[in-house]
Amino acid sequence: MTRATPLAPDERRAALVAATRPLLLEHGLNITTKQVAEAAGVAEGTIFRAFETKDRLFCAVLQDALDPAPAVARILAVSERDLTETVTRLLELLLADIGEIKALFMALGSAHPKQHQPVHDAHTDRDAAIGAALVAVLGRFGDQLRVPPEAAAWTIKSFAFTIAHPFVNPAITEPSALASLILHGICETPC
Repeated sequence: MTRATPLAPDERRAALVAATRPLLLEHGLNITTKQVAEAAGVAEGTIFRAFETKDRLFCAVLQDALDPAPAVARILAVSERDLTETVTRLLELLLADIGEIKALFMALGSAHPKQHQPVHDAHTDRDAAIGAALVAVLGRFGDQLRVPPEAAAWTIKSFAFTIAHPFVNPAITEPSALASLILHGICETPC
């Protein structure tokens, strides 16, 4: 193995987190530091210089996954021209995001490192940031909404979370069909 490119400590930690995440999704907690080192292109000792334990590395992966910034950026980049296309795209983004985080939690199982990261606070912060981004995008269509953008954002998030719930067997999962249901309800004609 060749020597890893020198990186600043924060950059090295980020590279290790990025290399670990797909391994966790594929193998769960059964991954080894050797696998992480190979994926990151570093020696195993580098992992323990960046993270005291493998558990702390897993915690950092979870913390990174719950960072709302990437999801918020994707939401704010939505530029569809009409409300139906916009709601469909927002649902696609939310469902993909929720699916990835759900898969990570499932991979970590009951052993995820709660003691190092207040997961509830991270979820609350993430939810607020994503909600604000949805409101910003839906606010562009305020004249077409019969509810405030905040209520529209809540409705879209609620549908996405419900569809993604492991105990729900949804009748509709296609984002365009969900968007139609959200925008037009269940009546054939206006009720």
